[in-house]
Amino acid sequence: MPKAHIETFGCQMNKLDSELVRASLVSAGFEFVNRIEEADLILFVTCSVRDHAETRALSHIGNLRAFCRKRPDVIVGVMGCMAQRMGAELTERFPHVRIVCGTRAFPLIAGIVAEATRTGGPVIRLDEEFPENGPDREPSQRPSRHSAYVCAMRGCDNWCAYCVVPSLRGPQVSRQPREVIREIEALVADGAVEITLLGQNIDSYGRDLPGDYSLADLLEDVNAIPGLLRLRFITSHPKDLGPRIPQAIARLDKVCEHLHMPPQSGSDRILKLMNRGYTREYYLELVGRLRDAVPDIALAGDFIVGFPGESNEDFEQSMSLLREVRFQQCFLFKYSTRPGTRAEKMPDQLPEDVIVERHQRLLKEQERIALENHKAMIGREVEVLAEGPTRKKPEMLTGRTRRNEIVIFQGEAGLEGKLVSVRIEETTPVAIYGKLTNTSPV
Repeated sequence: MPKAHIETFGCQMNKLDSELVRASLVSAGFEFVNRIEEADLILFVTCSVRDHAETRALSHIGNLRAFCRKRPDVIVGVMGCMAQRMGAELTERFPHVRIVCGTRAFPLIAGIVAEATRTGGPVIRLDEEFPENGPDREPSQRPSRHSAYVCAMRGCDNWCAYCVVPSLRGPQVSRQPREVIREIEALVADGAVEITLLGQNIDSYGRDLPGDYSLADLLEDVNAIPGLLRLRFITSHPKDLGPRIPQAIARLDKVCEHLHMPPQSGSDRILKLMNRGYTREYYLELVGRLRDAVPDIALAGDFIVGFPGESNEDFEQSMSLLREVRFQQCFLFKYSTRPGTRAEKMPDQLPEDVIVERHQRLLKEQERIALENHKAMIGREVEVLAEGPTRKKPEMLTGRTRRNEIVIFQGEAGLEGKLVSVRIEETTPVAIYGKLTNTSPV
C-alpha cells in the first residue's frame, strides 16, 4: 500500500481541503503516515494570502531536494493558492515537484497522482471546473471526532486592494443548502457535535443562488439538526453582514456567541484605499447592533498594519478602534505585497522597520485588552467543549467556550467531545485555566 503525507499551511479552508484530499487518496488505496521520510507521496496544501505563508511553504518544499535525490520515486505535489498563483514556475524552481494542483483541481487529486506516477510528471492542473457541490465527503477521515469544518461557499466577489483570494479562488459560488445540510447530518451521525461553516465571505452566502435563501436561513436549518450541539461560521465581511445575522445568533440556541469580523483598519482613508466598502462609523454601528442583540457576544478581528500610505494618524485610528471595540481575539498582520493586487502598485510603500514597530505596538495593546477580558472571567463557571489533551501535559485537557475562548483544565481523556462545566481560576492573554466542576457532561 503506497504511503502519503500532507502538510497544510494557511486558513481553515485549506485544512478542510486537506481533509478532503486525504479521504480521496485513502479511497484510492493510500495509507497516511506522520513521518515525511516514510511517504511515497508528499503533498503541500499552500496559502498565498501573506508573503510569510508562501516563504514557509517554499522553504519546506526546497528542503526535500536531497531527499528526492535519494528517493527519485517519491512524488512531491504542491496544491492550493500558491500552486494556483505560481503554476509552472514551481516545477522550474523545484524540479523535484511533480504535481502542481490549483484551488479548483484538488477534487481530481487521485487521478492527478495516478497520471504523475504513470508519466513521471510534471502534471499541472490549474483551470479545472470545480464540482458544483464540491467533492464527496468521507466523515470518518476528519481529524477531530467531535468537530468538523463544512464548506458553505467558495471564492469571493470582494476585490480588496491587498487580497489575492478572488484571483486565486475565483468568484463566489454557494453550495446548495440541501447539500450542506446533508453533509452536516452525515457528520453528526458520525459523532460530530460542533460544526463550523466556512466561506471566504460567509455573510454573502446564497446571493448567487436562485431565490432569497441566505446565511440566516442556513443557520436556522442547520440549528434544527438533532444531535448537533454547537454551530459557528467564518469569516464575516462587515459590509455584507445583514440585520438577520445578529437576530439569528440571538435566537438560535446552537449558534455560538462568537463572530470573526475583521475591520482591517480604523482609518476611513485607509479603508477606502483598501476597497473595504465601509467606514469606521459603520463598523462601530454594526458592533453596537451586534451587542444590543447578543450582549455577551465575543468579537474577533483582523488588522493589517503598514498598508501603503498609512500615516501615524491612520495607525492611531486603528489603535483607538482596537481599544473601543475591545476584541476578544485579534489577528494582527504586517502588510506584505501580494503580486497582482492593486496595493502592489500603490505609492508610499512603508519601510519594514516602521511596519514592525507599529505591529508590535498594536500587538502589545491587544495583549493588554485580552488579559483584562480574561481576568474578568475569574470565578465564573463556563461551558466548555473538551477537545483533547494539551501537547505538553497529557493530564491537562483543552477546550473552547461558546465564545471561542481557549480553556485548559485537568480532566480525563474520556471527556473529549463532551460539554463540561469549568470554573475559571487563572488567565493569560492567550489562554484561560480552570477547574472542572462536574465529571459528567452538562
